Amino acid sequence: MALRNILFQFERDGDTIVMDGSLFGVTEYSGIESSDYELTTETNTNADGERMKRRHVLSRQIMVNFDYLPWDGISEMRQRLIGFFSPYQGGTLTVTYMDVTREIEYEVSSFKMNNMNVHDELSCLLYLKCLDPSFKSAQVSVPIMTLIGGWKWKFSLPFKMRQYGPLKKNIYNEGHMETPVEIYFRGPASAPQITNHATGESIKVNRELTSDETLYINTGFQQKAVEVITETGGEDAWDYLDKNVSDFFWLQPGDNMIEYSAGSLQSKGVEVYYRERYLGV
Repeated sequence: MALRNILFQFERDGDTIVMDGSLFGVTEYSGIESSDYELTTETNTNADGERMKRRHVLSRQIMVNFDYLPWDGISEMRQRLIGFFSPYQGGTLTVTYMDVTREIEYEVSSFKMNNMNVHDELSCLLYLKCLDPSFKSAQVSVPIMTLIGGWKWKFSLPFKMRQYGPLKKNIYNEGHMETPVEIYFRGPASAPQITNHATGESIKVNRELTSDETLYINTGFQQKAVEVITETGGEDAWDYLDKNVSDFFWLQPGDNMIEYSAGSLQSKGVEVYYRERYLGV
């Protein structure tokens, strides 16, 4: 695909429609560069002008005008598009433009066709509403491993025993916005705690983890979770959360030094998962 060509890929419930110039050609689009913003200000009492109280990115509207290019199969494709772009089920839009690929969740707010009969060209106008306005990268995984180096089977003499490495690692968030994390803290551990030194925020769980248990933490909006996972199932661990020191931190744009503590025990390490968030493509 040429660098300046644009590709829209829609996915919904395992079904996919790709607009890459083969079956479908995009003739016009808008809404992928940025969303609307809302600035809340307050008048200064003893000085000129106003001061900022709040910045808020509003939901995003995306418009795509596209044509079905083949002249045959118009009736069948018309029925497929009506069902695919249904208001009863949202989906995921992947946009690739100028060698950049990002995803966004959407709901269908309007879908119209201009053809009057099977002999007319099939041209469609689609409006999407993205309640979360941020475009996201593919998921990123960052391991903070405890055991480093050492021998591997088969080893040769002399060999070096495996050692415990640093309990912290810098995570660089290349996105335009802060982003939530999913954390897998692998036992054994005593009162496991993880800290983001970029914000000074920590999450601490006052529970001992055995070697076959993993503490799972999700800091996402309306997705917050604290669970202990084993091979046979999971346990809600909200009651063990140390509410005096715990904040469900997000990664800030740029550097985030993440450090964890396993108390007096030697944990197997921590894995941090996140998706970088962008204001547009």
